[in-house]
Amino acid sequence: MSSSIDTSLSWLDRALLRMMAYIVPALERADWLRTWHAELWHMRHQRRRHQASLVVDLSVGLVRDALWLRTESWRRTFVGTATLCIASLAALSVVSLLVGLALAGNRQVLGTGLKQVLGRSVVAAGLVVFVAFATASRRHAANGSKIKWLGRINRQLFFAWKIVQVLLLAFLLSFDLSLPLRNPLPNTSDFFQMLDFVLLAVVGLRWALRDQELRCKQCLQALTMPSRVGRPSHSLLEWNGSEMNCKRGHGLLSVPEMETSWCEAARWIERGDPC
Repeated sequence: MSSSIDTSLSWLDRALLRMMAYIVPALERADWLRTWHAELWHMRHQRRRHQASLVVDLSVGLVRDALWLRTESWRRTFVGTATLCIASLAALSVVSLLVGLALAGNRQVLGTGLKQVLGRSVVAAGLVVFVAFATASRRHAANGSKIKWLGRINRQLFFAWKIVQVLLLAFLLSFDLSLPLRNPLPNTSDFFQMLDFVLLAVVGLRWALRDQELRCKQCLQALTMPSRVGRPSHSLLEWNGSEMNCKRGHGLLSVPEMETSWCEAARWIERGDPC
């Protein structure tokens, strides 16, 4: 990489290019180097009197461009993935724990308060999970069984870990909301903590179930935005509804507009399966 940088540039320009080039994704690094090398050369050699502010602006633009390319590469890689989902829930739990620590004042008070409400929250969590699954409507039907057993295991593990993360986040948030009342009104704070926990857990579990339905059955990637298929005025004559595709081409989720005897639920169609 260093051999491609013109030595006619100043040592500061060369050092900046080398340092920022490591941040740029490898597939875009060559084009990025050529573009910014030309910009720096033009500024240094074609402008006899270049202002210091222009040099600073160009250097800042070079750094911002490299950082944007790297963040955009991360966005394309991780957006909609199971890894980002779990990491986001974990980050929210950490933030909630830090908020609780700030409200409690020290770790000892926080730990004591969490232990006091942990037992009944675990019991309530079991009841909430049972009710959520018992009342959940069956909205998906698999078409065929081409998903490998390892993919099925990964899917179930992801779903179980997501539920654990949702319940943990609901527990921490409910504790944070009730913490200001713990000293003046301990009984009232316990009641509100349990009520908040149940409400947050129900909402979180509903989201987890919905999110699981709208993911690829193989790679667990979030499906694309729904696209309309068919004509609503021809409901009795032809299929109409919406379709969501896997970004990696594993298949699509076909969701009917209305439930009928021949199409009662959404259907996952593997790539290559007959429609």
